Amino acid sequence: MMSASSSPTTSSSHRPTVKALLVLAAVACLGVIARHNLQGDIASQPLRLSTSYNDNYELLDTSGPLDRLNTKNVAEQQTSETNNDNEYFVFLQKFPLQNTWQMIFHTEVVVCPRNSFHNDADFLSTLDQLLAETLSPTTDAPSNDSTKVPFVKVPKEKWTKQSNSKCVQLGYGGAACPSVCCGSPHGNDNTNYALNSRHAVIGNAMGDAKQLFLYGVSDSINGMDAYRAVCGGSTTKAMPTTCVSKWAGTDYNPLTNNCNTFTSTILKCVYGLSDAKPNLGISDMVNVACPMEKRDDGMDVQQCLIPVMTTSLSDAAGEVMADE
Repeated sequence: MMSASSSPTTSSSHRPTVKALLVLAAVACLGVIARHNLQGDIASQPLRLSTSYNDNYELLDTSGPLDRLNTKNVAEQQTSETNNDNEYFVFLQKFPLQNTWQMIFHTEVVVCPRNSFHNDADFLSTLDQLLAETLSPTTDAPSNDSTKVPFVKVPKEKWTKQSNSKCVQLGYGGAACPSVCCGSPHGNDNTNYALNSRHAVIGNAMGDAKQLFLYGVSDSINGMDAYRAVCGGSTTKAMPTTCVSKWAGTDYNPLTNNCNTFTSTILKCVYGLSDAKPNLGISDMVNVACPMEKRDDGMDVQQCLIPVMTTSLSDAAGEVMADE
């Protein structure tokens, strides 16, 4: 006969522990943060400049100096050897995201013509000095000088004075639109961007905490060309092959296809520069593979193509992409 004091008991190993409950709560908390803070939704309706193109493409030579392989530009390039006004500085701007304790980051590429800084000789001298003494040209052809780095931070007291709106802002974020590159706004505000602007293409970037980094200079590839290289050239007909991703708003993924994947594509596949980033941690986990193309000399290279323009750009406001 069973004693009254010998009633069945539950094993303590089956009871939820305080530690397990805390872990579950932390996971749930991170999930909420990921949904609300890591999405990186674009701040406004996606806009693109309406352009037209033909089926010919320029192949960017990223194995050496960043000059386009187009014979019609030879005279212009020879002239630019004595007049570097045709140069374009390639910057990366870095923003922490709101409510992430400055542990998750958004980046954008900003491309500025040299002549946009003509009113500040000191700033131009700073950029030229950084290019000559600090930057290594590419990751494919690293410098033997251990003091060279793939990017360098631009002093805040220098870039915050640059209010001339001649730069092009290239960024990407999530949006409820499936069209090619509708996740990369390309309206008037983006194509007439000031280097000292604190505005990002997404709404949850901390503009006051912006940092700016110089990556290199191009002799001929401006910001509009870079956009067309990754997004094609038209909103009015079937799109040409895009670069790495379709960059639709619905293609956005916080880990595998985010804003930092987009900036890596521009830096590496368009400009032939390093896609290394300044301490982004888990925000930048994708090693971008540029598309393989064959140059006229038969050499296989990994780079993007720029559609050849056949007409001028339309109104700067651009064409609103369908979001449904």
